Amino acid sequence: MPEPSAAILPHIERILDAARIAPSHDNMQPWRFVVEGDVVSFLVDHERDRSPANAGGRMACIAVGAALECALLRAGRMGSAVGFLPPRPNALVTIHLSEAKRDAEPDKALVRRATNRRLYDGRPLDDATFAWLQQATPVLDATRTLWFGRERVRSLGPLVEEGEALLFADPRAREAALRAVRFDVRDNEEVTKGLSLGCLELSASERMTLDALRKTPQDRLVAMGAMAKMGAHARRLVESASGVCVVVTRGSEQSADVAVGRCMQRAWLALTRRGLVAQPMTAIPALETMLELDERAGVQNDQHERAAAVVAACRAAFPSVEKGSRVALMMRVGNAPPPTALVRRLPLADSMATASPAEEPAH
Repeated sequence: MPEPSAAILPHIERILDAARIAPSHDNMQPWRFVVEGDVVSFLVDHERDRSPANAGGRMACIAVGAALECALLRAGRMGSAVGFLPPRPNALVTIHLSEAKRDAEPDKALVRRATNRRLYDGRPLDDATFAWLQQATPVLDATRTLWFGRERVRSLGPLVEEGEALLFADPRAREAALRAVRFDVRDNEEVTKGLSLGCLELSASERMTLDALRKTPQDRLVAMGAMAKMGAHARRLVESASGVCVVVTRGSEQSADVAVGRCMQRAWLALTRRGLVAQPMTAIPALETMLELDERAGVQNDQHERAAAVVAACRAAFPSVEKGSRVALMMRVGNAPPPTALVRRLPLADSMATASPAEEPAH
């Protein structure tokens, strides 16, 4: 990979330090920043997330979009004007950042935002909260953020259960998910890449199931119902929520997923400012992408029909989504105690580059 950039202007460094704390699938941080004076390009590092759940690099592009939104928020607080430029080769986005007018403190919500994987308390959100959240998350290009209450939570529970079980049933997807879990560190150690066991908020029996998933042959896993147990866990998480946030977009180009990431981050920050918590539920969007891009990618042949049915049922659960749009991201939202453990991010230098990484081969 390219070596880190030698010298970065101080205000650019502060802005990118905000970008690097964005959320990403399994905390893989698949972004690269290329700095040329006061011009910054945002790229995908395809080596950081090779999981089938990231088929087509969609989750990686969403993560880059979230990083971009963090950078824009920090730039705005510092009074640095942002200009969008034609993307450099292999870049998703290229921006120009003027000199900062002030050395403002980071946005408190940006610093506090975290994935909360605990059971939520199911307390319904009032109409005023939903109205405030909707106002805080306006349409971005062709990408919309939609908010739903407890009635949608109940209908999604069985679908999320099935989707999670299907994803864990595929050996490649399961192995990739387990590689992201840091079994090599203490439970609550704040790892800078991947996920600690502590942050998964699993019960003792669920930890035993997770351990079995990485040590037990496929046929025995099926016999012991391990995948079904993971699905049931995901269902409990969803059904404990106060509501669901859905980001929908048109098209499948990378720029659409960057917009999805920006909208996700706006929604998550809005929730944080209201004292609410969130967790992305990625199984069904991942299954839809796998089926769309390559029917053999990440979904075993005998599971195709089940996966397609789950995706169709999820789409039907949101009749207000316009025809031709896709449900690109779902998050459960609600109230819960703080996470037991947090994960951190790699140092900024580890995400810097002096040239564009090679373009990912087409799927």
